[in-house]
Amino acid sequence: MDWWTAIVLGIMQGVTEWLPISSSGQSSIILINGFGLDPRLAISLGLAIHLGTAFSVVMKYPRDLLQMVDPTSGKIPLFYWAVTLISIISALPLLLLLEETFESNLWTGDTITVFIGMALILTGFIIRAEYKIKPKKLSKANYKDYIVLGVAQGLSVLPGISRSGMTVATLLMRDYDKVASMKFSFLLSVPVSIFAALYFIVFGDLASVGITPYLVAGFFAFIFGFFTMDLLMAVAKRVDFSKFCILFGLLAVLIPFTFWLA
Repeated sequence: MDWWTAIVLGIMQGVTEWLPISSSGQSSIILINGFGLDPRLAISLGLAIHLGTAFSVVMKYPRDLLQMVDPTSGKIPLFYWAVTLISIISALPLLLLLEETFESNLWTGDTITVFIGMALILTGFIIRAEYKIKPKKLSKANYKDYIVLGVAQGLSVLPGISRSGMTVATLLMRDYDKVASMKFSFLLSVPVSIFAALYFIVFGDLASVGITPYLVAGFFAFIFGFFTMDLLMAVAKRVDFSKFCILFGLLAVLIPFTFWLA
C-alpha cells in the first residue's frame, strides 16, 4: 500500500467513523474496487485503522474515559466494560469465521461489495426504525442492556455493519437519551478499536502493508476524526443517514450484477 492510498484511507476513516454508514464498509469498497487491494487485506485494514479515530476520542473526551476506569464513578463504568467484553466475545467467532472464508475462492471484489451492500441495507433499516424515547440514564443499565448492546457492537466486525449506527440504535431501542447515546457510542469505540488494531498487528498481514503506511493512515484518521467529530455529530442529529445506507447499499449490490449481466 502506497502513501497516497494510506492518506485516502485515513481521511475516509476519520470522516465516516462518526456517521452511521459503516466506515469499514466504505473503506473496504474503495480499497478493493478503487485501489485493487485483496479483500482480506482491505477488510482487516479497514478495521485496524480505527486505532486512529480511537485516539481522537481519547483526546476529545479524556475526563469521560478516566471516569470509565474510576471504581467510584457508579454503575456507568460497569456498563461500559461489560459491553466491551461482550462485544469482543461475540465478535471473535465472527472474525474467525470471516478469516476462514477468505481461504476459499468465495470472496472477490464483486462478492465482497455485494456483501457489504446487503449489510449496509440492513444497517439502514435498523437505524430507520422509530423507537419510543423515554430518556433513561446510563446509570440505570441492567444486565439485559449489557448483553443486547454488547452483541450489537460485536456484529459491527462484519464489513458494512455500522458500529456507531448499531450502538446508537440499540441504546435508543433500550430507551436511552439520543445525545447521551451518541457520546457513549464514541467512548465505546476506544477499547474495541484498540483490540481490532492489535489483532491485525499480531495475526493480520501487516507486513504486506508496511508499518509506515499503516501509521500514516492512522495519523490522518486521528487528525480528521478529531476535527470533524463535533461537526459530524451535529449533522448526524439532523440528517437521516438510514436513507444513505439503504441507497448506497442498493448501489453496491446492483452494480456488480449489472456488470455481470453486461
